Amino acid sequence: MFDFKIIECADGLEIIDRRQRTPYTALTPLQMVEYIEMDVQLAIMDMMKRKAGAEAERRRKMARNPLW
Repeated sequence: MFDFKIIECADGLEIIDRRQRTPYTALTPLQMVEYIEMDVQLAIMDMMKRKAGAEAERRRKMARNPLW
């Protein structure tokens, strides 16, 4: 089960909703490929966000205590 759902709007815009889940059985093979690619991209974005947060925390600690 994917932890997100891709919602297509009438104007062709696609929205990723992370509050909804999508079961594998509800997808066609082409949609499955799209969902797998999007899952990889979301995982990379989450990893980059965690790294940026850890770097910001490290900088905050260094600014408060240079001996840290």
